[in-house]
Amino acid sequence: MARVSIQKEIDLVIKQANLVRRYINQGMTWEQVVHEFLQLANKSNLNQNFTMLEKYMVNAYNRDPEQIQQEILDFNGLMKAINDQEGDVDNLKFQQAQQYWNEAQNNLESTSYL
Repeated sequence: MARVSIQKEIDLVIKQANLVRRYINQGMTWEQVVHEFLQLANKSNLNQNFTMLEKYMVNAYNRDPEQIQQEILDFNGLMKAINDQEGDVDNLKFQQAQQYWNEAQNNLESTSYL
């Protein structure tokens, strides 16, 4: 199994959050968001239950999309999942990941108020 790249996983999470933002901005349908979200998840090296992930995203349609985006952008949850799988996230790796995460926030799309 391939090793998990923290930077790659952070980049994927940002892209997934941007899909929800595009839905909020009325640039995508929820079905498109779910489809592309799962395609991005498939590029991850983290072990995931795709059946549960798909169910979560399909059911999220009836929830506040801002809340969904915040759940996707759960840095501590991401780092826990990486550490649970890899077992090697020490303080230095966590701090480096936090710095990369903070910089990656610049890649989040903004809300359109048109």
